[in-house]
Amino acid sequence: MVTLGISTNTRLLGLAIIKQGRLEDYRIHLHKSPWSPWKANIMITTSLEPCVRQYCIKRVILSIPNAYHQTEAFSLLITRIREYFEAKNIPVYTQTPQAFHTLYPPGEKQPKKALMQALTLMYPQLSLCYHKEVRNKKRYYIKVFEAVAVATLKEREG
Repeated sequence: MVTLGISTNTRLLGLAIIKQGRLEDYRIHLHKSPWSPWKANIMITTSLEPCVRQYCIKRVILSIPNAYHQTEAFSLLITRIREYFEAKNIPVYTQTPQAFHTLYPPGEKQPKKALMQALTLMYPQLSLCYHKEVRNKKRYYIKVFEAVAVATLKEREG
């Protein structure tokens, strides 16, 4: 089973492909243009097509913030992403960041840095992204780590 994890907002799209417990691919897409429904319909959903084709995605899991953090633009974007995958008969699941606690080492505090460290231990190929992210003043790669986290959780569920 090939799982595509997605963590997004209206500017950044983090993607992670996990197949049989292995991180096959991960990437980040930056969409700088101002928000518009066209951006959701064309730019963001069409950037998903290469992953779907190349990896024969069987299911998708979206990392979504709590409802009180969701803007109208974000809700529209999630709706468009769902419609895109449903048209391809690929099931779409959602997960909030609260579920990430199972990925932390026991007794560990749960900031995003600890999540990135835990995922880097599981998937050493993330170490370059981890080192870049801890040096960045503004968060950029965190969406990749969130995408990896939700895909990992879904893979563990089976």
